[in-house]
Amino acid sequence: MSIEPIGFIVLLLGLLGMVNGARFAVATLCLSTLLGAAAALQLPALGGSSIQPSHLLVLFLVAAALLRPAQTQAMLTSLAYPGPGFWFAAYILFSVASSFFLPRIFAGATLVYSSARDATGMMSTVAAPLSPGSSNLSQSVYLLGDLACFAVISGLARLGYARFIALQLIVASIACFALALIDIGTFLTDQSYLLDVIRNANYTMHTAETISGFKRIVGSFPEASTYGAVALAYFSFTLMLWLERVQSRMAGLATAFHRPDDRPSHIDNRLYRRHLHCLHVRAILLETTDRRPGHDPARDTPGDPLFLIPCAIVALSLVPDAWDSIAGLVNTTLSDKLQSQSGEERTAWNTLALIAFVDTATFGAGLGTVRASSFIAALLSNVGLTGTLLFAAFLYSLVRASGRHRSGDREMHAIGNAAVMASIAQVASAAISGSGTDLGLLFSTTAGLAAGCLAATNTSPRRATRSLANRTPLETSTSLMRAPDVLNAMTPAVELRHGVAWQSHQAVGAPARGRSRPAAPHLSRIA
Repeated sequence: MSIEPIGFIVLLLGLLGMVNGARFAVATLCLSTLLGAAAALQLPALGGSSIQPSHLLVLFLVAAALLRPAQTQAMLTSLAYPGPGFWFAAYILFSVASSFFLPRIFAGATLVYSSARDATGMMSTVAAPLSPGSSNLSQSVYLLGDLACFAVISGLARLGYARFIALQLIVASIACFALALIDIGTFLTDQSYLLDVIRNANYTMHTAETISGFKRIVGSFPEASTYGAVALAYFSFTLMLWLERVQSRMAGLATAFHRPDDRPSHIDNRLYRRHLHCLHVRAILLETTDRRPGHDPARDTPGDPLFLIPCAIVALSLVPDAWDSIAGLVNTTLSDKLQSQSGEERTAWNTLALIAFVDTATFGAGLGTVRASSFIAALLSNVGLTGTLLFAAFLYSLVRASGRHRSGDREMHAIGNAAVMASIAQVASAAISGSGTDLGLLFSTTAGLAAGCLAATNTSPRRATRSLANRTPLETSTSLMRAPDVLNAMTPAVELRHGVAWQSHQAVGAPARGRSRPAAPHLSRIA
């Protein structure tokens, strides 16, 4: 194992995160997810595997949570049945178990394109008999890191950190755009070597490719498709926050940076258009629904500016040279994509992946065994039908939680919905170009944020009141201090429906009905 120069910085930031607490650790983690082409550690013994800074920081984030009992309890609660965390944990644990058993059970049963890398960072371009490899271990470690990240973020969101986490994702989206500008600038000035410090991972770098005269933007990632998927996730998240008027100024600025007109990756053009159309339709429906007597004007969604996009397209069509360039780019990247060498290779990967799914009797070849060009094909071929159903149950529970809104803070629910949209955007991107089953730490962050926010807003006031009323005054005080946002949002509904009022006794030993009460706030029923 060797530590890269950036690895020492990551280790220092991780130690500072353990000392300073969750806010510092989450801020550094969100920014580190942008360093997709960087390596903090190199592991030659595992086939030249590279440990990214974000995965190394997850260890310190978990350690910081474990040092604080309240965060540890919330982290474990986020994985309880029947929430999304339970299904996500079941999917990952099953995948990790499959990486050890299935490649040995079905060894030699079929031909696959392996996900393992050699010492130069290259994957084999020749199909080989199914067999265990170093990628089984590395992919298992990555998925366990995803689960830990999901649990910590979800637990912190339950404790009132949701707004802070959402703000850090907005800041990361702006930083993503800044890195894209730096990528373009260094390319045009032949100074790309300046970014080698964050492009030191043992991956194949596609950082200097052009298509139809356009620079393929990669930012701080190894290829354009990865940058496009991340940019789409940030665009979905910030746009939903802007439509709901949550952090509207910063979210609107970040949305403008990641608008679809930038076209960061050829493989995500269709997703950009379709996803934007869905968000636009949702904004119109929200406006139509809210325009009724007695509605709150603050909830009106600013969807009208989205109509400027078709106007911009019409204006572009009036400039022949620009329109011809755009049309040529679209034909090359969409219409003629399957006839290119890359398209033929990816079709072959998916074909053998689906064949492996059938040859292994729908059990799959094991996590990290088969390389595909679609997340769906990778799920079926690696973790089989069982793992695919577990992931589908997780995604369904996440979307279903977004549809329920019993009571609570509207801002929390809006952040949860924005995180759900960002998670769906990442799944959609991976369904087109994902080569494995690991969706990355950004997906775990957005999914964990969604699960934590929606679990808080979907808490039944009657159940929460009874659970708090049955505790001792000291336990109730501790719970109130740990989750201020959730309880503050829930208080009006509780007071109205169940006649419960919050009372704070300032002096220890204040007499009430012949016995003393502590200074901690607690619940008391009004006769």
